[in-house]
Amino acid sequence: MSLSKVPVHKCLEKLQWLLGVWRSESATIQLEGKAFSYLSEFKCEHVGQPNFILHINGFNVQPSSDDNTGVSWSNSTELKPFHREMGFLRVNPKDDALMNISYLNVQNVGLADVEEGNINGKSFLVETKSIGRSCFNKDPSVRLLRRVYRLDEQDENILHVKVFMSTSKMQENEQPFEHLTIRYRNVSNE
Repeated sequence: MSLSKVPVHKCLEKLQWLLGVWRSESATIQLEGKAFSYLSEFKCEHVGQPNFILHINGFNVQPSSDDNTGVSWSNSTELKPFHREMGFLRVNPKDDALMNISYLNVQNVGLADVEEGNINGKSFLVETKSIGRSCFNKDPSVRLLRRVYRLDEQDENILHVKVFMSTSKMQENEQPFEHLTIRYRNVSNE
């Protein structure tokens, strides 16, 4: 839905490198001590407003294997939906340096949160400020999400994403664990 003729809002120019469709070259999820590989597609678009629209779709989850032959876009004849997220990435327009950002996120697993952080060149980090979940979600509950998005320094068609998480099963002073590790390749600038 990106309106390619519409200019990116001025306050988002520092994040223009994020626009487009990105597909995972590798994606690993850690759940309760077990590793799984899957396919992930990340789409970042805009309509000229002071926010980016983000869509994240996960497919074909399977246990990780020792031989590194995880799922790939080329060997997947059918996409089986696994996980969905949608949100809005906003820059604080009252911040003269335009470095403060917020990410408003909702997931198909009944989780919604507001994350805030800062832009640092061609990367940004956001962390949960408030979180909610549907009344029928199973425990453990998510207490914290921390996301790091970083454009590769050697290849601007590569995007690295890490998501760290704390849950209600963990001690209060325990550090968040690495929940997702994804290496995306840009497949379209539309």
